[in-house]
Amino acid sequence: MFTSAVKLLVTEPKWMVGIEWDMIALVRDIYCRLVLGQYLLPGGQGAGMQQPRDPNNPLIFEQSKNVALPLQGGGILVKPSELPQQILSQLPGISAQDVLALNKRLREKMNAKDQKDNIRELLRVGAEALKQQGVDQVGGVFQRAVTEESMLSQKRVTPTVPDLPEKLITVTQARKDELKGFMNSPDTNLSNGNTLNTLYG
Repeated sequence: MFTSAVKLLVTEPKWMVGIEWDMIALVRDIYCRLVLGQYLLPGGQGAGMQQPRDPNNPLIFEQSKNVALPLQGGGILVKPSELPQQILSQLPGISAQDVLALNKRLREKMNAKDQKDNIRELLRVGAEALKQQGVDQVGGVFQRAVTEESMLSQKRVTPTVPDLPEKLITVTQARKDELKGFMNSPDTNLSNGNTLNTLYG
């Protein structure tokens, strides 16, 4: 499953546009459990929770008491697996040192956003190298997504929700201000009966 998810992310098929973050969450969940000894909240959410090393053998992790319930913190691999790291290091443009650097970053910052962004950045390098090699898929639904559609190519620095202004003006307040400006205007004659008709006409 890990191999398939990584392959789909770096080949960027057009049919997968819109679900890339879900696939990265899956890659993160598998990688954290098999390599880093971290477990996540149900559905791969929340920060990674690090299992301590076994005091008798620092090469393995302590298994949690609820090992049979992976969604409650169990299910980590006690002896870290080399396979996910090998799969990532076989991607074009990615070396074993890049994977070790990824491991270090995933251990330092265990919140979901940082871990997913770090995985995305590594996979982006692989996807760019594949594009430069001219590796592409057949047409139709298996065609590679264009750069504008590619989640790996997009920058995530701008917030999706703009900042709120310091002073909020509601529609009701805007109407009151407009009415006040109209009433204070020199052209308005309150003795004229047509003024109210004009306002509420």
